[in-house]
Amino acid sequence: MPETFPANAREAVITFHYADRIKAEILLASRLLMPLNQLQGEAREGGRLVFLEFMRGLEQEINLAQAQIGDPEMVRVRTVMTGLLGMADAGMFQDLQQHFTWMITMMATYAQRAMEYLVKEKLI
Repeated sequence: MPETFPANAREAVITFHYADRIKAEILLASRLLMPLNQLQGEAREGGRLVFLEFMRGLEQEINLAQAQIGDPEMVRVRTVMTGLLGMADAGMFQDLQQHFTWMITMMATYAQRAMEYLVKEKLI
């Protein structure tokens, strides 16, 4: 993330909006992992399918955010999300948490930088 990011108020507002929303959705996905890992048989398969749909929705949010934010680090976030979808589809839930943690950190950083800009400019 460049030091000059965000460059203006519009960029800061859009970044904060998407980063905070995506962070909340990733936290929700992360919380769903423990009960999902405890499921067995058909219940696990059903849980996997529901979780996969949630992840696809999250991917759409990330794609939209990447298009709006335009920062190169968002490309990495999007790439990681694509990999997580493949892992979730394969039922590799135990490996998702560390990636979620990294993504949460990235989104929190975006939100914090945007908020700092807005406060510094006395817009909030």
